[in-house]
Amino acid sequence: MSEVPLLELQDVRTHFPVKNVDGAGRSRGIVKAVDGVSFAMRAGETLGLVGESGCGKSTLGRTIVNLERATSGSIKLEGRDITRLSSRELQRTRAKVQMIFQDPMSSLDPRMRVERIVGEGLAVQGVGRGERTERVVEALDRVGMRRDQLRRYPHQFSGGQRQRIGIARALVMNPKLVIADEAVSALDVSVQAQVLNLMRDLQQDLGLAYLFISHDLAVVEHVSDRVGVMYLGKLVELADAHTLYADPLMPYTEALLSAIPSGETGGRERIVLSGELPSPLDPPSGCRFRTRCWKVQDVCALEEPLLREVRSGHWAACHFAAA
Repeated sequence: MSEVPLLELQDVRTHFPVKNVDGAGRSRGIVKAVDGVSFAMRAGETLGLVGESGCGKSTLGRTIVNLERATSGSIKLEGRDITRLSSRELQRTRAKVQMIFQDPMSSLDPRMRVERIVGEGLAVQGVGRGERTERVVEALDRVGMRRDQLRRYPHQFSGGQRQRIGIARALVMNPKLVIADEAVSALDVSVQAQVLNLMRDLQQDLGLAYLFISHDLAVVEHVSDRVGVMYLGKLVELADAHTLYADPLMPYTEALLSAIPSGETGGRERIVLSGELPSPLDPPSGCRFRTRCWKVQDVCALEEPLLREVRSGHWAACHFAAA
């Protein structure tokens, strides 16, 4: 393992002001979509990121690629802070960090042909037309697409093919890290398997690292080296995939894993959480999960539990996570 992580986040926060509906511009509060997340990734690793809808995992992915600006904290790529780059510096950095989006149809411009979609990033980087075409063809070939499909439009392909085009668009930049945000959730199960196998083969061939964001816990277990769990803007547990799925330390993680169909988990007892996910506009004091936790005690409302290494390589943010 390299001494310098490929990606390192330190106390990253992405907050959004909420304006009044009358348009007066007065702030009604702050949505803390990502609120103090820290972790590191090594080259070639797949880190799965899971949590309920609204927990901030997609916002975190978009923040890493600078589609959303971090409010505070630092994001380092190969030891270099990329959170406050100029537009020109950011343009160069984005070649190293690419994103695959959830819906392949909405993320591909319907007015563009495949050749232009896949090569658009190269054009922005100033790559000449001849080299650009060669690299586009090579990227499409890697994902199982043909040269004679270059002149087609997105609507002329199936959902699986469109996602392959999205993957080719990311790969053509020769990135070191790919953020896959629900990259297979819009696909049929059989097509999901094809795309996941493709991503795994590309990782082995190219040495890619993936941040794999998904609500599908079974898929995340299958593809990930480590798994992080987010709740209401916070990273609340992080461990290697086998350890986290076999012996979670955080009650929220236990509840998430219990929702996986029993045939895939060995028959874990179902835990049904009471109440709704609190609003990131006004999160609970102390532990943010305490309003839904069956292990809650007085200290949970008074002190926010820090993410700490409870066991070797196994981090949890819970006052009662035992070693």
